[in-house]
Amino acid sequence: MNDRTLNTALQLGIAAVERDTGIGKDTLRVWERRYGFPQPQRDAAGDRLYPLDQVERLRRIKRLLDGGRRPAQIVPLPIERLDALVRDGETGTPPPDGTAPPGDPAALSASLTASRAEVLDYLALLKQHDGELLRRALLQGVMRMGICRFITDVVAPLNVGVGDAWMRGELEVFEEHLYSEVIQRVLRTAIGAIPLADAAQSRPKVLMTTIPQEPHTLGLLMAEAMLSLEGCRCVQLGAQMPLGDILKAVQAHAADVLVLSFSPILQTAQVLDALTELRSRMPHAVAIWVGGSNPALRRRLPEGVRVTAALDDLAHSVRAWRADHLSPPSATGVELPKAQSRD
Repeated sequence: MNDRTLNTALQLGIAAVERDTGIGKDTLRVWERRYGFPQPQRDAAGDRLYPLDQVERLRRIKRLLDGGRRPAQIVPLPIERLDALVRDGETGTPPPDGTAPPGDPAALSASLTASRAEVLDYLALLKQHDGELLRRALLQGVMRMGICRFITDVVAPLNVGVGDAWMRGELEVFEEHLYSEVIQRVLRTAIGAIPLADAAQSRPKVLMTTIPQEPHTLGLLMAEAMLSLEGCRCVQLGAQMPLGDILKAVQAHAADVLVLSFSPILQTAQVLDALTELRSRMPHAVAIWVGGSNPALRRRLPEGVRVTAALDDLAHSVRAWRADHLSPPSATGVELPKAQSRD
């Protein structure tokens, strides 16, 4: 192998960098023009080749972007400064799969402190790379605590713990992905065990999804569990649904409420534009509830969009909706739905 072949072998093409870092090709090109980084070399055909040290720096940048930083703040920084920012990452920073739940950061920090020993135990299981052992331990927690307490007292602080460990470089991306897969399986199992309310007691009917470029769905699963405990019938459509198809799905499913989740991966303008369009094109009778850790949710949102600051707030949202939309028993002879026990 000559020097040219060796140099090429130690570099990645733009498609490989996109797969490795999660940063899109177009974004890489924009940063190259705007910030002077990355600085790819060119092969004989003129295609971009990225040295491994630049790829490693891009990984750090992506980690910080997922934590809520903006490109202009971090892309020009040297890797030493990026490493310092990663080490000093704030508690509650979401990992790449967006597992941090909605809520006040101080409350999440307190919850994490209260559950620290249990969080560390689950993280230790995760580091053993035995997904089945971790799944069984989490399911035991569900059975021991009940679904509501499990989500608020275990899953929420555990998500924060995983996010912090990932930001500090103590978890690899494949380990975080294993956690995300396991916790989603556990939550789906727990949701499936909740008895279905009959048709007369299952409103509001809730449609749940994310908008384009928002791949994270764990927050939606946590919300589905809480809503199912309140007797709601939930329809999950998964991630990255085009806005036009969201509108069609709301009509097709005769949904009463649309629930959307937003992680920091989206720009503020993306969130606000999507909510504005959906609200303007959706029947006024259909409520929009939003949650997540995107900073846009602290802005002034379109009228008729309700922010769920914490998972516990969903029960209050359901009861308020029923009070506004369902007739009282004296008028219909039908008993209003009652919240199921959360334990």
